[in-house]
Order: sequence, then structure tokens, then C-alpha cells
Amino acid sequence: MPKRLVTVGDLVADLVLEARLPLQAQEHQTAKSLRFEAGGACTTILAARNMGLDVAALGAVGADFQGRMLLDILDAAAVDTTALLIPPESTTTTVLALTDAEQGEHVFIGHYGVGADIEFTSAAEARLRSADAVFIPGYTLVEARLAPLVAGAFDWLAEREGRLYFDVGPFSRQLSRAQVNQALAVCDTLLLTEDEIPFVADGTDGINACRRLCARHRSLTVVLKLADAGCRILSRSLDLACPAFAVDAVDTVGAGDAFAGAYIWADQNGYSPLECGTIANAMGAASVRKVGAGGNAPSCAEVQSLLDRDETGIRLPC
Repeated sequence: MPKRLVTVGDLVADLVLEARLPLQAQEHQTAKSLRFEAGGACTTILAARNMGLDVAALGAVGADFQGRMLLDILDAAAVDTTALLIPPESTTTTVLALTDAEQGEHVFIGHYGVGADIEFTSAAEARLRSADAVFIPGYTLVEARLAPLVAGAFDWLAEREGRLYFDVGPFSRQLSRAQVNQALAVCDTLLLTEDEIPFVADGTDGINACRRLCARHRSLTVVLKLADAGCRILSRSLDLACPAFAVDAVDTVGAGDAFAGAYIWADQNGYSPLECGTIANAMGAASVRKVGAGGNAPSCAEVQSLLDRDETGIRLPC
């Protein structure tokens, strides 16, 4: 039976436009392409589904076009959306993603959805009870209407071990120290970039800050995403560099979210730390070959192709 992942929040509708960056005032241009796409944690969800995880999503979408679009995409991927809430007259968190393939750059302009508070329901608790792994992105903690859901999830997780993967994210700079400490207290695997280390390490940066986090939190594993340098995995007993995959990058939007989905799948299916990092790196590399994320999240076969190309010896059950 496939392992089950439950995600909490960060369900985002992306409007992806290919543009020339940087934008200048009064400079008009025609985008090369336009696509509506599932973003945020939806990319993690779809990447995890492509790898073979069973996935249930908690949180909210709006009673609007974007919300219907996200539900259609998730339902088509056989994601369990039955515990999602759709408050009347609410809106969906929406991001305008401007991408420049020639420069490998992107700009996000986002607006959090509005509507009634999203409570921690009995359906949400039931999904968590069924979970082998729980994924919470840092973006979830700064969306005000999700606060009751997040509080309930953290209270539930505090009584259990070995389940939570927390992706820090750039918006974690907006969190209070108390919020950060609450997340770290129940976190088993922390995913972050070098720029995000200070948000969870008392303002300090660098690899030593990650080591101090591991020393402070006995069971914590840190997965440091290093873009085209691969990733590094640290714990009290481990400090491991995982190789990157050289590819021609088209767009980095969603690559970190796809990385998380593949890492969780590999970790839950008993791969070694080196293999987990390598599989996740292959997923991230396959992702940047494409414009956008969401429904463009790489397939298991695309990940396997990169693993074979670089002769890693890793076989996936694609």
C-alpha cells in the first residue's frame, strides 16, 4: 500500500506569464505564453503523486474560478480533497508569476485569499491520523485565515513523532519567534535554502547554524537546498553532500516544491539519506527544464531518466 502524505495549506493558483525581466514602468510587452497552473504546495502534492505517494490536502480554496481550477487539477491527480474547506464568498490565494527563460529569473506578485477562518475539523484530524507523513510549508503559517487549522495541526503533531516535514520558505521572515519555535518543536525534517537559515536559526546563517539547530533538536534532520550545487543533509550524526544534476534551466518556479515531494516520497520509502537527496535533486533538475510547476511537475520516468544519465544506480518503481 502506498505511503500517505497529508499537506496543510498553501494551495495557490498561479497565473504564469513569460516576460522580459526586469519590468520597467511604462514599458509594455506581450507575453510569450500564458498559463493557469496549480502552485505552492500543489506542486509538492503533484510531484509526490507522480512519485507514487497517496496524498490528502488540508486547507482551503476559494469559491471562485481559481478554486474550481485547483480542485479540478487535484481531483484529476486522484488527490484526496474531501477535507478541504470552501467558505462561501471566499477567494483563492493567487500569484502572478512572471518568468524570463532567457535569464532564468522570475518575479512573484501574490495576494492571499480572503474568507472565513479555516478551523481544525474532525475531518482534518481524521486525515492526519491516516498520515505516514505531514508537510507544512512556511507560507501556510503567514496566511491569517489558516491560523486555527495550523494551531490544531501543531497540537496534534506535538503528541506524535516522526511525521512532520516543514519547508521554511522566504515568507518565514514574517513569523514571530514563538511561531518558529512552535514549528521546530514538532518538526522532524526541515527543508530550507541558504537564504532562509536565519529565519529559523536566531538570525545566524551558514552551515554551522544548521549544525546548531540539529544539536538543539535531537531528532531533527536538516535538508539544505543548494540549487545547482545539489543539497546537503545534516543531523546530529550526519553531514552529507548530495550531487546535483547539470541541466539547461528554463524556469526555476516550483523546483523547490517539487524537490520536497520527491524527498518525502524517497524518505518514506526507505531510501538512504544519500539516495533521498539524489532523487530529490533529480526531481528539482527535471523541474527547471520546464516553464511553471504544478501540472508540469516531472514524472517518475523523467526523474529516472536523470538518475540513469548520471549513472547513480538508483532504480525507481516507475
